[in-house]
Amino acid sequence: MARKTWVVVSLAACAMTAGAAASATAQPETHATKAGGDSIEVLSLWGGSEKAAFLKVLAAFTKKTGIKTQYTTARDFLPVIRTRLAAKKPPPVAIVPRPGVVADLARQGALKPLAPMGITKSMLASRYSKAWLDLGTVDGKVYGITAKANSKSVVWYKPASFKTLGVQTPKTWAQLEAISKKYEAAGQKPWAVGAKDSWTLTDWFENIYARQAGPQKYQQLFTGKLPFTDKSVETAIKTMDEILTEDSVVGGKQGALGTAFTDGIGRVFGTKPSAEMYMEGGFVGGIAVGQVNPKLKPGKTIAFFPFPTINAKYGNPLVGAGDVAVAFVDNPSVRKLLMYLASPEAGKLWVSTGAVISPNKQVPASAYPNVLARAEAAQVASAKTFNFDGSDLLPGSLGDKWGSTLQKAFQSPDDTSDVLDDFQSDAEGEFTS
Repeated sequence: MARKTWVVVSLAACAMTAGAAASATAQPETHATKAGGDSIEVLSLWGGSEKAAFLKVLAAFTKKTGIKTQYTTARDFLPVIRTRLAAKKPPPVAIVPRPGVVADLARQGALKPLAPMGITKSMLASRYSKAWLDLGTVDGKVYGITAKANSKSVVWYKPASFKTLGVQTPKTWAQLEAISKKYEAAGQKPWAVGAKDSWTLTDWFENIYARQAGPQKYQQLFTGKLPFTDKSVETAIKTMDEILTEDSVVGGKQGALGTAFTDGIGRVFGTKPSAEMYMEGGFVGGIAVGQVNPKLKPGKTIAFFPFPTINAKYGNPLVGAGDVAVAFVDNPSVRKLLMYLASPEAGKLWVSTGAVISPNKQVPASAYPNVLARAEAAQVASAKTFNFDGSDLLPGSLGDKWGSTLQKAFQSPDDTSDVLDDFQSDAEGEFTS
């Protein structure tokens, strides 16, 4: 989500991947692959390592085709795109950070469907799983190509610690709970939580809710069709509270609320660790190895397993983020660029930078720079069900308020019903405005 990515980009240029870039106030910045002449403008909010990786892809496209490109960074993506549409000067291509925005633009008639451009659904289906095709599909028509993605359904652990404890990576929630309790019985703290940054709690909730209540209810909840006072919400918070207890979290709950996201990583993977597991996105690996403890060895002293199944009925839906490439203009150059972005050739170059995970199934594991990135890529590419980061789907200021609400429920579980009532009052105002 937006709030998360500012942390990732500022702290870890070497991170394997980051979430959607932040919407901070900034003027658009432009970078051209070659000076002079006509070129295809691509508008995106990517900055930092994501931007640097994409510029390499655009340079390769220009070298291959002779078609120049112009990359414009707009941190305030939505206001900029709206202003340009109103002025009837849209960029030919844009990378849209949220699926809801893709749907809005498509239904306004602003986007070009891909099939008439020669980019067929069958071709895309050979490269992307249904979850990623759906991200760019609106009312049965494909309007966008998922250009990059990342998983937030990840639990980080230390393989040697699991071996000493005598456990295997869990596939079910019951198995994860058993591991947590076994650590406690051994006098160790199973969990670190960076709850000072409230979005870490929203990620915990989203993964539990998607697996417990199901992807359909998840979508309804975060789009205003299901109230946050629904019993399923309180049940998911209770489930989170049952595993993140006063005794299972290093520093207790109050300590967790005073621990920032990156400090939480250090509690598990730093040079003086005090906990054994950390739940957060695929981008944790790059931060841990590049910032927290360079002595870590990917796959040996740091690894992850997918967030486990809770209700077998719903399997393992992926919670994460994805950015979708769309076209506002249809011409031969734009068609070639979109086709290139969907190619394994572009994907290989992109992911080799270590800054991006591609959902393209035809990008080989060997293209990724380390075992952690390869593992996340496999999880992303094989996703059967994808749930976009819930708090990013919330309108207005609700995303931040939702994080604060979960902080209150985390600190005082007995007050959960009351804080959900308060949040629902705010949500009704935002969803109806």
